[in-house]
Amino acid sequence: MNTQAELSKGTIGYVAGAFGVVSSEEPQAALVARDILSAGGTAADAATAMGFTLAVTMPSAGSLGGGGVCLVRSSRGGKPEVIDFLPRAPKSIPSDTERPSAVPATPRGLFLIHSRYGTLSWEQVISPAEKLARFGFNVPRALAMPLGQVADALLRDRQAASVFQRKDGGILQEGDFLKQPELAAVLGGFRSRGVGDFYLGNDAAALVKAVVEAGGSLSVDDLRDYRPIERSPLSFDWEKRTTWHFAGPPSAGGAVAAEMMAILMHGARFEKADGPLREHLLAEAAKRAFADRMKNMQADGTYRSDAAGLVAESYVTKLSDGIADDKATPLASLVQSPVDWPETPAAVSFAVIDMRGGAAACTLTMNNIFGNGRMLPGYGIMMAAAPDVKGRTFTPTGPVMLSNEDQNRVYLAAASSGGVSAPTALVNVLARAAAGPQSLRDAMNAPRTHYGGQPDKVFVEAEMPAEIIESLRTRGNDVALTKSIGVVSAAYCPTGVPSKEGVQCFGAADPRGFGISFGGN
Repeated sequence: MNTQAELSKGTIGYVAGAFGVVSSEEPQAALVARDILSAGGTAADAATAMGFTLAVTMPSAGSLGGGGVCLVRSSRGGKPEVIDFLPRAPKSIPSDTERPSAVPATPRGLFLIHSRYGTLSWEQVISPAEKLARFGFNVPRALAMPLGQVADALLRDRQAASVFQRKDGGILQEGDFLKQPELAAVLGGFRSRGVGDFYLGNDAAALVKAVVEAGGSLSVDDLRDYRPIERSPLSFDWEKRTTWHFAGPPSAGGAVAAEMMAILMHGARFEKADGPLREHLLAEAAKRAFADRMKNMQADGTYRSDAAGLVAESYVTKLSDGIADDKATPLASLVQSPVDWPETPAAVSFAVIDMRGGAAACTLTMNNIFGNGRMLPGYGIMMAAAPDVKGRTFTPTGPVMLSNEDQNRVYLAAASSGGVSAPTALVNVLARAAAGPQSLRDAMNAPRTHYGGQPDKVFVEAEMPAEIIESLRTRGNDVALTKSIGVVSAAYCPTGVPSKEGVQCFGAADPRGFGISFGGN
């Protein structure tokens, strides 16, 4: 690392030259992460700062009352690790609860990521979010859109209205100025005392009281006992001794994406295919992955069988051999009783790689757009909805990473949102970029293909060339056009980092969303 002698670590500009690459669905969070990397922070420092920033700038999906899942790789090297801090249901929900709420998970999850993998001080990574909440910012399009979607519901909640309502009585619009002093006070407490008080003692009791008074469900025991879960990723080997890593169940989207990628990369089948065949293969791989999800996934997102078996070489070979290039497979031949699992598209993703080989890919969620729709008085926090089988759920999440532990290099970090289409959107981008000849940015911009099991249709974006749509139909696919499939955030270094040679890195923000990427070459 080249440094400027007059600057100390923790100061923006400390890193001279390439500092890493960032991609986020919300621009302000990406700006914060860029500054953290420029100040000498690791990818984990940047991810922590982004997570807290999104609690301020995109509370529709990233509130402190929610949670998420991250794949994190240390800047010191080693295999990526899954940090699961998903917003789970409390131990019990009273029958008269008006708005069942999940256990707030984001503060402890981000604290764990920083304590395990960060190098900057805790104060340095949380201060940007606190300042944005205290001094205000202009509402970005990424927040204005979900505000508009649920304006009536938010304005009926007195506390939410006090934050999100304009003077003319309407909901805040893009460009309006937003301050959140109560949320700033919470973040200030985190900065000075850590997150422990939020989960323990008198502070926890006061929080529980506020949740219950707001119609939610939470107990002191729920807060005290909540712990992020650390586990190994769902992984399979690829070419040149690289390994794909996914966050598996209960991030069931990760299992779907992993199985799809394993099928498509098997025997370089996707790489060898032409344009029309590639779209057919994407649909067929998704059909098998979603069929296995229907057979295995339980209400809480966990799988009945070990998800690692879904990417085992013998099983992937069997699945790949069952795909015909010229004919669609009937879903009924793969699963006898198709199951429809409604899933909220409300989530936010980001990815970051530092030049030392650290990386993080995360998806945050409230299990529903703006969670249960209630803001806590005195806290400025929107509460996540308690997960259920009606569509309020964290199951679509599932970030990904590509690395080589033998050479101590990381190549890619990516994550997605979009409900049932989140894993297929992610694989559309990954498969095209990995198989070539498209660049990451071209793969991000290319029209997408999605199959999700229910309904039994292949969805393609309207910009897909007519000849490819016709080829899908000729193969027996029931094709439907749709405006947009998922939103992806990705950071990619084709030659890997760290490297003593010239490093090329690229970030790509999805044009289907409102994010941005920084860094790279």
